[in-house]
Parts: sequence; C-alpha cells; structure tokens
Amino acid sequence: MRQIFLVEDNKDDRDLFQLALRHCHISAALTFAHNASEAIVRLNRMGPYSKLPLPDLIVLDMHLPGLDGSKLLEVIRNSMVTKRVAVMVLSAAFLDSDREKCEALGISAFVRKPMTFAGLLELVRQLPVFFPARSDLEARRDRPKTPLPGTF
Repeated sequence: MRQIFLVEDNKDDRDLFQLALRHCHISAALTFAHNASEAIVRLNRMGPYSKLPLPDLIVLDMHLPGLDGSKLLEVIRNSMVTKRVAVMVLSAAFLDSDREKCEALGISAFVRKPMTFAGLLELVRQLPVFFPARSDLEARRDRPKTPLPGTF
C-alpha cells in the first residue's frame, strides 16, 4: 500500500485531507505530523515510528509553527534516508520566493492550499502522479516473508 505523510498543524485540514482521500478512493495509508519536530522523528523512524515504512509522498504545509516548512524541506533533502522521497509543498500564501526556494531543493510540486473542499478533491485526485513506480525489488519486499530452510 502506498504511504502518504502529511505534515500539517491544522487539525481541520488534516481531517479534510483524510476525508478527501477516502472520497477519491485513493488507496494509501495516511500518517500525520503536527509540526516539523514530529516530522523529523517520524521520517528518521525513531522511537515509536521505528517499524513504519518511508512514505512514497510527503505533503508539507509551508507555514508550520516553530521550524517552518522550507527549513523542514532542507532537512528532508539533506538526509540520505529521505532525499529521494517525493515532496508536495502546500502554501496558503503563494510567494514566488518560497516557491523558488522549494524548487531549488527539488520538490515535486508547489501548490496553493485549496480553500474549498472541491479544490482539495481536485488536488487529491492528482496525488497518484507523484507516487514512484513500483520496482520488482519493492514488489518482492512486499511479499510475505518465508523463512530460510532450517531457520524457524
């Protein structure tokens, strides 16, 4: 199953995003972080997140409390673990300087945060475009594990 990681401080926006995924029949597991610190812990799979897979797509709110989205994006792109994960940045204020900074860090998309549920549905319908293609290796990884002979 595809993994989407939403970094969003507004609970209503998180709930609407989850509802939009269901409404659009996007088959993906959705996990959240409320701020950049929590996102860093989750992406580095520390503590309670140690067994979670890396996301296929990170949807990142640009304006977070504390460490803002552009700084978190720098952390994501400078990490060997997450540097190749697709990132979509959402911003309520569509500033060219923010967009340029994010594009220089290699984002997949910079999108104005939808103001209506219909706009959010349109955005969510586009998410599968950003999922990486499944390789044979990934497919093998997802198969049930069979023990090696003599190792039970």
